[in-house]
Amino acid sequence: MQTETGRLRLVMAQKIQAELTRLSNIADVCVFALYDPAAPDGDPVDFYCVDRHDESAHRPPISLAFDGVGVWYFAFRKGETFNVRKVLLRIENNHFIDAQVGDFEGFWEDFPVYVAEDRWVQSIVRRSRPANDPSGPVGEDPIEFRPGHRSRV
Repeated sequence: MQTETGRLRLVMAQKIQAELTRLSNIADVCVFALYDPAAPDGDPVDFYCVDRHDESAHRPPISLAFDGVGVWYFAFRKGETFNVRKVLLRIENNHFIDAQVGDFEGFWEDFPVYVAEDRWVQSIVRRSRPANDPSGPVGEDPIEFRPGHRSRV
């Protein structure tokens, strides 16, 4: 039974990695940020941003070989607006702990601020539990992500 579970995990990891690679290849801008939930400041420990239209830009291969919370933003620009697909994975000791996917739309000029101040991601990074765990720190309401809803800080 354990070998069947191990094979299923491997297949799922391969499918997730393939989908992340596909989105990275077609997105106008791909941003990846890796967070360490134990870090007190909540800043990314690794980060890259690649513009597909920049011929000189190196697009790092998608890798799931990390411990922490990895977030990919795949931005598709439409004139002055954008649509972003974001994928959040929490991985600990080579095990998927949590995964979330969401969409967001906004004005292109706001995209850098949106990535830098993503309250949904920050609330998940600061929590030690999976993102869909309704219990949170005492006295703190979790920030809910609602696909298609634009929230302003």
